[in-house]
Amino acid sequence: MVKRVSYKDIGLRYALSPLYEPVLRVKPGERIIVEVQDAASGQIRHRGDVRDRSKAPYGNPVVGPIYVEDCREGDSLVVRIEDIKPSINIGVTYFSGFTGSYFIGDHAIGFTGVEIPSAARICRIEEGLVYFSDRLAIPYRPMIGTIGTAPKPELYGMSSSLSVGPNGGNMDIPDITVGAEVYLPVFHEGGLLYIGDAHAVQGDGEISGTAVEMPAEITLTVTVLKGKSIRWPRVKSNDEIMCLVSTSPGRGLRDAIKTAFTELIRWMEEDYGIDRWEALMLLGQVGRIRVGNLWSVAAKVNVKYLKPYQKTG
Repeated sequence: MVKRVSYKDIGLRYALSPLYEPVLRVKPGERIIVEVQDAASGQIRHRGDVRDRSKAPYGNPVVGPIYVEDCREGDSLVVRIEDIKPSINIGVTYFSGFTGSYFIGDHAIGFTGVEIPSAARICRIEEGLVYFSDRLAIPYRPMIGTIGTAPKPELYGMSSSLSVGPNGGNMDIPDITVGAEVYLPVFHEGGLLYIGDAHAVQGDGEISGTAVEMPAEITLTVTVLKGKSIRWPRVKSNDEIMCLVSTSPGRGLRDAIKTAFTELIRWMEEDYGIDRWEALMLLGQVGRIRVGNLWSVAAKVNVKYLKPYQKTG
């Protein structure tokens, strides 16, 4: 039996809060279909539409919390992404008031008087392609922009649009896609999983402030690693493992990258039996970095480089 939950059932929520009542309760291993609204709260569907913040002042709505039985603080929640389907055959990418501060910076805008125009582009999604224009089609590469557990409110922010931390959140890492397993730290009983912000395609850095945002149906399977405590989110795909870390006040991009590689080394040592100093040296040669939005990074390595270290019997 597949369980379903939709934003239509609970309304639009904009926080990964531990204070909401669960919208769904599942057992480990159960399959879930989650219907999410797009980051513009469904307000842009046709050319000429604009965001009306008087009706939807926030962006990036999420569905949750989803309560997972037998999940406790100190465990890890494992979310396997099985499918991401657009609910309608269009997505939208757009500039907003946020884009200016994100790309240029508040001080630069104030000094230069530069204003990014309010604009939106409707992109048709058909047969594995995203039509950026009548002349240009981009391969459909669906991903989940926002996924996380409810944090401890006294330590980390809960906004689904801006907050990113050890609990996950609005990371916008393109590797969080079909076939990936996302490992999330747990801070509350039940895990309290939130998900939203589906993208049809997104480049590294999400430099314009938005991807091709789309409403979607996301199929997941959730399991629990009992007693497996991790410090930051992790992702495992068929080809790579990676650790995700966010910037924050006092932690710039350089420190986030170093922390992500430190966590990756810890994973390689604990689960793959690679001495930490050898892992560090190896990553100096084959490690890779991925930038999600401009405040989250992933340090990654191809699993083919780990196989020689794994025990065979």
